[in-house]
Amino acid sequence: MESANIGKDPSDLLEEDMVGVEFKSVEEAESFYHIYSKIIGFSVRKNQCRKNQSGIVTTRSWCCSNEGFRRTKYIKNPNRVREPRSEIRIGCRAMFRVCYSKITKLWVVKEFRANHNHCMATDMQKHFLRSHRKISAAELEQAKLLKEAGMKTSEIWNLFVHQNGGWDKVGCTKKDLYNSLAAGRRGVDDLDANTTLTFLQSKLDIDPEFFYAYMVDEESRLTHLFWADGASRFDYELFGDSLAFDSTYKTNRCQMPLVVLVGSNNHGMTCVFGFALIQNETAETYTWVLQKFLECMKDKLPETILTDGCRSMNKAIEDLMPSVVHRTCSWHILNNAIKHVHEEGFVGELRNLIKRYISNLLVNLIYGASG
Repeated sequence: MESANIGKDPSDLLEEDMVGVEFKSVEEAESFYHIYSKIIGFSVRKNQCRKNQSGIVTTRSWCCSNEGFRRTKYIKNPNRVREPRSEIRIGCRAMFRVCYSKITKLWVVKEFRANHNHCMATDMQKHFLRSHRKISAAELEQAKLLKEAGMKTSEIWNLFVHQNGGWDKVGCTKKDLYNSLAAGRRGVDDLDANTTLTFLQSKLDIDPEFFYAYMVDEESRLTHLFWADGASRFDYELFGDSLAFDSTYKTNRCQMPLVVLVGSNNHGMTCVFGFALIQNETAETYTWVLQKFLECMKDKLPETILTDGCRSMNKAIEDLMPSVVHRTCSWHILNNAIKHVHEEGFVGELRNLIKRYISNLLVNLIYGASG
């Protein structure tokens, strides 16, 4: 049989059509299966790889991304920080396996399963499939140059959409473009770190109450940074009964989470008590942030602390502030309800319930204090 000469519509291929087909290289076989999967409408991932005693690959297989099942240890992990991703592995058995033939020096198809246990992606959904999303090297270099010239990533994406004749023809998603551009500049380089620390040190000359602290790794690279000025420390002394603890997810150039610690004054206006740039969002990192915050504020604890429900953040609060009343922010509760509860009228009823609870609480506080 001629190399990869199938002569049949991909959507009609059966096992008997493919077994015995030969490819000149494993890369050619992989390319074939990726093209086939895109036409059919499913995502592919590498499966088994077998090598001989010399370490040379002799067997390679690929499978549908929905193959197998998620391991129990990943589902029932007691130390999980974030909610697990939605399950996509549902036991699909579609796969493609080739073996190297010493006689013909070609890669021969030994197994091909075409049947899936799930629906295929439509034409409008195919470009979202993970294995078919990739930004080309040329476009990535173009994006980097445009970024250096001052263009925003969203503007670069719009340019790519125009160049390719539609967002479905770019070859990747906007998020992929953001991730590709961010991959090369994660973390704080030495120049940025030295400039930042020099600037913070100079703040002490004009604000004696300015406070900052930082942590470096074993290679002396800046990993965590906390700071608060004199006005923030004074505000916390007066209005530090309630503390809101939140992080914005990597919206800065260094792709580091920014933690903002805020409260409210007697006029209902927001008071900023401090900031922190952190390398990750583990319980150990949040513990460090809270330790430096308490050090800055002379160990004064708030009466109440509000968070977004992050588990690592919750653990740090439990360890350092066990006596503080801890609540989840109502805004995050409503957002989670919008994402996960699709019952008509539920979110509105929940919002009204929260408002009634807060109103009753305020009435009790005001009239209880006056009584």
